[in-house]
Amino acid sequence: MDKNIKNLFNNTELAFTNKSNFELTKAYFLFSVLDYPLLTKIGNAFLLLVLKLRLPFKVIIKNTIFNHFCGGETLEDCKETFLSLKKYNISAMPEYSIEAESSVEGFENYKKDSINIINFLGKEGLPFIAIKCTGLLDIDSLEKISSGEYTYDSKEYISFKKRLIDLCDSAVRNNVQVLIDAEETWIQDAIDNVAIELMQIYNRKSSVIFLTHQCYRTGTLSKIKKNLEVSKEKKYFYGIKLVRGAYMEKERNRALQKSYTSPIQISKLSTDKEYNESLKYSIENIDRASLWIGSHNEESSLYLINLMNDNNLRPQDKRIWLSQLYGMSDNISYALSSLGYNIVKLIPFGPIDKTIPYLIRRANENSSVKGQSNRQFTLIKKEINRRKNLN
Repeated sequence: MDKNIKNLFNNTELAFTNKSNFELTKAYFLFSVLDYPLLTKIGNAFLLLVLKLRLPFKVIIKNTIFNHFCGGETLEDCKETFLSLKKYNISAMPEYSIEAESSVEGFENYKKDSINIINFLGKEGLPFIAIKCTGLLDIDSLEKISSGEYTYDSKEYISFKKRLIDLCDSAVRNNVQVLIDAEETWIQDAIDNVAIELMQIYNRKSSVIFLTHQCYRTGTLSKIKKNLEVSKEKKYFYGIKLVRGAYMEKERNRALQKSYTSPIQISKLSTDKEYNESLKYSIENIDRASLWIGSHNEESSLYLINLMNDNNLRPQDKRIWLSQLYGMSDNISYALSSLGYNIVKLIPFGPIDKTIPYLIRRANENSSVKGQSNRQFTLIKKEINRRKNLN
């Protein structure tokens, strides 16, 4: 099995089966830039300049980095992408790419926009939505709740929870599952608390609500174990979204500035160990949980497949999903979907000017993660050469 799947991960015909020669050439150019950190920095500076000065480069951005990493500017724009993925048994999870909100009006708008997306997902038969809590309450209030300055009886927390309940009620009506994203450590306790409260309401028969766990943080596995034991005692299912995580540099800098121990793992090896042990524990307790993993790591994906085999779990088991971002790691997505595993692609969408911060993060991630952009570049180059040799 290991060897067969590894071979599939290298099958570029399968990985890029839905890309035309023109699209593949554009991807080749994009990842050749991302493979060089200096060029990536120059590109990011250009995007920031466009955003700041409102320069008329929308068409250029849309036809390059935007089209590769985003589904469109509206949900309707994304439909063609959703249908393309569906042909290969890959689900889509659209995500409106906005930054944190700071006003009651902004929170209510984010809630309404999210409910509109949920209604759309219900009609299209798409199973997941991801929710950022900083879209529903300001960071300052979330920090005060997490630190104990505001109680869980405060008007801020009650309003925050009510917005989430409105979202979850809509999700239940539309048969959509809700992934509550993890955010910075200093606001995470408030997010954890509301997620657990919601699970006790909605996860009585299956996992409707998922809480995201970031394995670059220390103590992630311990938290999963503790929360899962509580869910068993209180008789609800525990939804686990597992990622390696973001915010790493921000976390380290804040710990340094405020003179506290960094919550970040000491090495990538430690992060990988926490990730794999969390995968193993989650699969071993899948009778009381559901697992949604986000990873572009081929070894981690292979490890999960082996865990499923060892525990006699079918690829189609709806309690277990693997996810990759749109425009990244198609070799994993298409290989595993061809074997029947549940795959979902996260599809960012939104007006181009609003998605620029997201695009910069994607560019930085591909440039900074060792081997990430080079792996993509190599696979794309291999497929271009394969197609040339066919002619």
